[in-house]
Amino acid sequence: MSENITYSFGNFGQAGAAGADEPENLAAILSDGQSAVAALGMDYTGYAGQLATLREKLGEGRINLAVLGQVKRGKSTLLNALIGEEILPSSVIPLTALPTFIRYGERLHLTVRYSDSRPDAEFDDDPAGTVARQLAAVVTEKANPRNNKGVREVEIAHPAAILKEAVFIDTPGIGSTFTHNTEATLAFLPQCDAALFLVSADPPMTEGELSFLREVRSRIGTVFFLLNKADYLSPPELETAVAFYREILVTSAGLDPGIRIFVVSARKGLLAKTGNNPGLWEESGLLDVSEHLIGFLAREKSRVLHAAVQRRANGILREAELRLNLSIRSLKLPLEELDRKVAAFDRIAAEAMQQRVYAQDILAGDRRRVQEALEARIKDLRPLLTEHLRQVAAGAMQRDDDAPEKAAEKALEEAVPTVFEHELGTVSAAVAEDIFGRLDAHRHRADELAESIRRSAAELFKIPYHVKEHRAVYELVRKPYWVERVWESSFSPVPAGLLAGFLPKKMRMGRAEKQVAQQVDAIVMRNLENIRWETLRSIEESFRAFSTELDTGISQAVEATQGAIRAARALREEKKGMAGSLVPVLRRHENEIAALIRKLE
Repeated sequence: MSENITYSFGNFGQAGAAGADEPENLAAILSDGQSAVAALGMDYTGYAGQLATLREKLGEGRINLAVLGQVKRGKSTLLNALIGEEILPSSVIPLTALPTFIRYGERLHLTVRYSDSRPDAEFDDDPAGTVARQLAAVVTEKANPRNNKGVREVEIAHPAAILKEAVFIDTPGIGSTFTHNTEATLAFLPQCDAALFLVSADPPMTEGELSFLREVRSRIGTVFFLLNKADYLSPPELETAVAFYREILVTSAGLDPGIRIFVVSARKGLLAKTGNNPGLWEESGLLDVSEHLIGFLAREKSRVLHAAVQRRANGILREAELRLNLSIRSLKLPLEELDRKVAAFDRIAAEAMQQRVYAQDILAGDRRRVQEALEARIKDLRPLLTEHLRQVAAGAMQRDDDAPEKAAEKALEEAVPTVFEHELGTVSAAVAEDIFGRLDAHRHRADELAESIRRSAAELFKIPYHVKEHRAVYELVRKPYWVERVWESSFSPVPAGLLAGFLPKKMRMGRAEKQVAQQVDAIVMRNLENIRWETLRSIEESFRAFSTELDTGISQAVEATQGAIRAARALREEKKGMAGSLVPVLRRHENEIAALIRKLE
C-alpha cells in the first residue's frame, strides 16, 4: 500500500485504478439496454424504467463528504478556499447546530428549509453577497440564537468543479458552547461516505478531539487528515507539530504509522483563490489536497457506483432475457404440451404466493420483537438516567445553597440535551443493528423464493437460466438528513413559598432536593418517551418499506414468468397458426439483449 492511500480506515484506499473491471462505457450500455427492452412492448416497460433509473444514478452519483473539526480550527475558511469563494461565515462567530450542504450547481444559490410546513426560502446571489448574508442570518447564533427561526437545514449550490464529485457537508464544530452538537454530529455521520478531519497546531489536539475521532472511526469509512494554520509556524515548529499529530493518531487512535497528513494554510488558500494567485494556492498546500481529493472521489465514485450499477443492470437484462426466452419457447411448443406446462407453473406460482403470505407473517412477528426489545431498553434506561441527572442536580445545588432550585435547573438545562442526544444515538444504533440482522435474513429468504420461481420456469420450459446476484445497489446518491431536536429540560413552576424562606437551611435544602427529584423524574419520563416515539416510528417505516419490497419482489418474479407464458398462450389463440412467425423477430431481440449482457460481464 502506497503512502498516499494509507489514510483509509476501510477498504476504499486499497482500490486500484478505476475502471479495471468495468465496461468501457456503462452509460452507453444502459442506454442501449433501455432501448432494446422498450422495443419489446408494454410488458417490458418496467425493465426499461429500471435501466433509466440506473442511468440517472450513474450520472448524478456524488460522494457525501463531511467536514469535521473543533471550533476555531478553520473549517469554514477551508471550505471557502476549496470552493473558491468566501460564503460560509467565520467560525469566530458561534454557529448553530445546523448542517450546511454544499453541492454542485450552475450558479450560486441558497435554499433554507424549515422544520415546519413553511415553504423553502430561495436566494440567488444578486446583488453579490446576498447568499453569504442570508446564510449568516440562519446559521450563526447571533442572528439565529438556538435556532429560534426553526431552520432544518441549509443548502448551497455552487459551480466549483470539486463539487461535481462530492457534496460537502459542514457540520457543527465540536467543543462549542452547545455540547449536544457533538452527539448530533456523531449520529449524522453514518450517512456520509468520507470525511475531512481538521486540526491545527494552535492549540494542539485536545482530548475531546481525540475522543471524537475514535467515535468517527466507528461510524465512517474513510477519513482524510489536515493540519491547518501551517503559516503560523516556523519550519522547525511545523515539523514538531506534524510529528506530534502523527504520534497521537498512531498511539492513541490506532492508525497506521504511514498515515498521510496534509499540511495546509486555509487562510492562504482562500486568499489565493479570491486573488487568482496559483503560486499562493500551491504554497497553501490546498493544491495537493484538492488534486488528491478529486482523484480519490472520482476513483471511489467510479469503482463503487459502477460496480453496483453494472451488477444491477446485468440482473435486469437477465430477467428480461428469461421472460423473452419463455415467450419464444411458449410460441414454439405444441399447444397441448404448453397447456400442461401452464397448469404446472400455475401451481408453482400459487405455492410461491402462499409462501409470500407466510413470509409477511414472520416479518410482522419480527417487527413486534424489535419493538419489545426497544421497550425493554427504554425501561432499563429510566433508573440509570434518573440517577445520573439527580447527581448533576445535587452537585449544582451543593455549589449554590442560596438558590438551589435555580442552580439545579440551570445544570439540567445544560446536561439534558447531551445526555438524551447520546442515548438516542445509542438506542437508534442498537435498534438499527437488530433490524438489519432480521431484515437481512428476510431478504435472503425472499431472494431464494423469487429465484426458485424463475428457476422452476426455466426448468419446466427447458431454457437456459442464470442465477441472479442479489447484492443490493450501493446507494451512493442519497441526501443525508439532519434532525434538530428540542430536549425537554424545563421545570414546572414550583414556588418556594413564603414559609420556605423562614425554614432552617438544612430543612430548606431537603425540601428543594425533594422537589428537584420529582422534576428530574418528569424530565426523564418525557425525554425517554420522545426517544421511544421517534424510534418506534423508525421501526415502523423500516418494516413497512421492506414489507412492500418483499411483496413486490416475489410478485414481479411471478408476473415476469407467468405473464410471459400466458401472453404467449393468448397470442397463439389470437393468431392461430401465425404466432410462430414472431419467433425470428423475438430471437433477434434476444440476441441483442444477450450481446449487452456479455458486454456487462
